[in-house]
Amino acid sequence: MIDYLKDIEIFSDLSEEQLASYGHFFRIRNYKKNHILMFENDDTEEIYFIKSGLLKIYRMHEDKEIILGIATPGDVIGETEALSDVEYRLSTVEALSDVSLLTISKKNFLFLIDEHSCILKRAYAVLASRTRLLNRLIRYLSFYDVRRKVANLIADFYYNFGNNEDGVLKIDMKINQSLFANMLGVSRESVSKTLNELQDEKIINFRGKYLHIIDKEKLFSICDEAEEIQALRKWK
Repeated sequence: MIDYLKDIEIFSDLSEEQLASYGHFFRIRNYKKNHILMFENDDTEEIYFIKSGLLKIYRMHEDKEIILGIATPGDVIGETEALSDVEYRLSTVEALSDVSLLTISKKNFLFLIDEHSCILKRAYAVLASRTRLLNRLIRYLSFYDVRRKVANLIADFYYNFGNNEDGVLKIDMKINQSLFANMLGVSRESVSKTLNELQDEKIINFRGKYLHIIDKEKLFSICDEAEEIQALRKWK
């Protein structure tokens, strides 16, 4: 557990000895794919640190799902509610794969912050990064047509989950049309049409549930690069 805690950004300024002394504050929990860890407006009691797996963070409005982000190993969930003293969950969180988490109670998390101000500083840096990502999401939703929205999201996936597989750029995350639609606020039909067009143009293709980028240059030419610093596509 200590080996994992020292790799979490929020705790990166603490020594191994300090982390070991607080190890009893944490619990390991494992959940299967599709398990909902929390619902929007639930009471807030715990903070989660992702050890392995992926989670989606979303809100519902008029039976429509809008995905606010994808949480990956090393990410923290629930610190916003703890730091703002909100007593209910701001979003629903669901496992996109089997996940392993470390949890700590809100009380113990706030105790650690009182003892080590460096944790608070790191937590605010995480919140600032998340605000930047939400600002980019707002831009996608507000200003781009469907083709540009889809292209930008594929580019984001590439920067966060991409790897080179036999000379082809693979997004190492299972993706379906619902995920695209709910992250971009468009219909599945529009996403399907756009993805088919990009495949016909030999810019991307799907092999099973994995997306491959065939022509990165063409893909990025669709994105609005005049507004985009590519390094900012990294989610953390």
